[in-house]
Amino acid sequence: MIEFSDKKNSYFKKILDKTKDEERLGMHSFHRYYGKLIPAIPRAAIREFTSKGDLVFDPFSGSGTTALEARYLDRNFVGLEINPLAADISRAKTQNYDVSVLELVNERLEQNCRNDTDPVDGSEIPFCVNRDHWFKDYVQHDLVVLMRNIRKTVLDCVTVDVDKYILFFESVLSAVVKQVSNADTAHVFPGFSKRMRKLEAEGKNEKDVFGTYFRATKKRIKYVEEVGVHNVNTNFIVCDASDVDLSEYEEKVDLIVTNPPYISSVRYSETLKLELYWMQVVSNVSEYTKLQTSMIGNDKISKKEYAKKQHTPYDFINNEIDYMYEIDPKNAKVIYDFFTLMDKVIKNCCFVLKPGKRLVMKISDSKIRKHAIHTGKYLSMIAELNGFKFIEMFNDKIDDNSRSLTTARNTYSDIILEDNIIIWEKK
Repeated sequence: MIEFSDKKNSYFKKILDKTKDEERLGMHSFHRYYGKLIPAIPRAAIREFTSKGDLVFDPFSGSGTTALEARYLDRNFVGLEINPLAADISRAKTQNYDVSVLELVNERLEQNCRNDTDPVDGSEIPFCVNRDHWFKDYVQHDLVVLMRNIRKTVLDCVTVDVDKYILFFESVLSAVVKQVSNADTAHVFPGFSKRMRKLEAEGKNEKDVFGTYFRATKKRIKYVEEVGVHNVNTNFIVCDASDVDLSEYEEKVDLIVTNPPYISSVRYSETLKLELYWMQVVSNVSEYTKLQTSMIGNDKISKKEYAKKQHTPYDFINNEIDYMYEIDPKNAKVIYDFFTLMDKVIKNCCFVLKPGKRLVMKISDSKIRKHAIHTGKYLSMIAELNGFKFIEMFNDKIDDNSRSLTTARNTYSDIILEDNIIIWEKK
């Protein structure tokens, strides 16, 4: 049986706590992304468990925190991510750019946008549910002007690696979409809050789309300079981490650092709803719903799906399912789905990792209907039954500024104040 304890004096915890004192890369702030890893975790793990040129893997790469740290420390990286927008953000953050080219494009793009007097056709405006509620008419106009001039300007200024420069400037656009919308940026999920409505009533909710965008671009060009050039390979695969062919990476990975979704804690697609629509990653409600329901930890489940109780191969998980089914059949299905999919992800991790190498995971227990689910413990038990040896676990306090986890998220999930950092080794 695995022994769990809060190893406050563990060797890796001391390294992690020291790493937290280091200045983080500005590039981590390229785009808002809720519930992400603090950079110190992958940085500490990569330094401790790998050497330059090694391969780091993250099956839930999100907005690329582990990828960026791996690149900065001259390690190769491969990541899996089900959200195409998140994968594009990660790609934009982990490219080698010529800063002089970025500056040239930025200067020309601003000139082109401010001089663009062509009318905006309705067909140019992306579909978004309640679009006029979220975006003022002139904001929609200016966002379209930016979008249609990005590609044209890059093509006029760049002859090599055109696509990555287009990606950079489009990703900056994605990063400011919520900022120039009517949504309150102080909230995790988009909402036209009382604070924003008051500002609107007082005439203080005006948006400077071009000014916001070009200030954001200049800031991100400075992030690029800070990161520098690194001659390593960084690859992102848009896929379901529980259902993907990883044969080309069999026993080639030197370290896995990951932060899986929490059970019914952060509806990741909802936090990026405006960006997903405006960047045309999803073009209608059906596509948005499909992406939302494909994510591990998702709680969007129909009655038909949970009409019959389902069990996993693990009795310790089935006990939780049985208990929850009597209280809330829908959430029994949520628990079943989460551990069924995580079982497959853990097996995939074992498949790609070299023997004797480490997997470092940040995860937290959850509460569903006031019932504690000991996620870290159960995932460790699954891992030990599927090729891993448990090394240690310690608790790590979540930063008070992490609004996506330290505030209530829905009617049945509890506030999360600390994470488990768990380390396994492939047998």
